[in-house]
Amino acid sequence: MSEKKRVRVRTPGGKELELTPEKTWVLAPKGRKGVKIGLFKDPESGKYFRHKLPDDYPV
Repeated sequence: MSEKKRVRVRTPGGKELELTPEKTWVLAPKGRKGVKIGLFKDPESGKYFRHKLPDDYPV
């Protein structure tokens, strides 16, 4: 099983951290190229948030 890459994201608390997404998916309308979205958990507050992932990120 491959290890997911860490991504630099801005948390809801305003800090920039390198986190690993808990879940990833592609958000796209029919027939068009979509964007990759990741679900992250803020380590300080425990809140979940979504952030766009780089295009080369494995989903």
